[in-house]
Amino acid sequence: MRFKTLFLTLTILSAACLLRAEDKPAGWKPLFDGKSMDGWQAADLYKPGECAVKDGALCLKTGKRGENGPMTGVVSTRKDLPKTDYELRFQARRVEGDDFFATVTFPVGNSHCSFVTGGWGGETVGLSTLDGMDASENDTSGSFAFEKGKWYTFRVRVSDKRIQTFIGDKRLVNVGTEDRKVGIRLECLPCRPLGLATYRTTGEVKAIEIRPLSKGEIEEMNKKSDE
Repeated sequence: MRFKTLFLTLTILSAACLLRAEDKPAGWKPLFDGKSMDGWQAADLYKPGECAVKDGALCLKTGKRGENGPMTGVVSTRKDLPKTDYELRFQARRVEGDDFFATVTFPVGNSHCSFVTGGWGGETVGLSTLDGMDASENDTSGSFAFEKGKWYTFRVRVSDKRIQTFIGDKRLVNVGTEDRKVGIRLECLPCRPLGLATYRTTGEVKAIEIRPLSKGEIEEMNKKSDE
């Protein structure tokens, strides 16, 4: 009888520990080593500027006006990237120019989307595209005053039902996607499945990491709330 009681107690404790483990956020997995382009390659954009590693960051240089195209970007070469229930984070800063300096394109299920960082003259943030509308037009459009040379931490969360984006601790986007058409602009196609790009601007990006969301985080994220 004592043995059965002990066995039952251990079984309950093991189950409780397993539930807690499933609900605990997983550790971050680095996608950039800060030393090389390992795991990345230049995106196939029209006459882009140079992509190089400088002082621990990916430096995406704008081309000289009249010589190179307006966009420079990098794209991940990894084959194990998640499509949903994940969080991506990175640090970036605008070095030169006055437009987006670290727009990130990322998987959303079987589609992709882009989080625009300082586009349309330097301050517009939001998702491109939703229902065919750009970040300057849809309901995720916002404004953020970026300081040149200052590092910012960006985060993107994706689940089957929602996309959230953050700059530091400030949440900018919290949009349900079940009844929305999620896509990207034609110019960002070369940045799939996961890539970063600048537009007529030199930007630097570092500390690129990804992790799966816990069961509890997914449930909380998928609540129908736009608060």
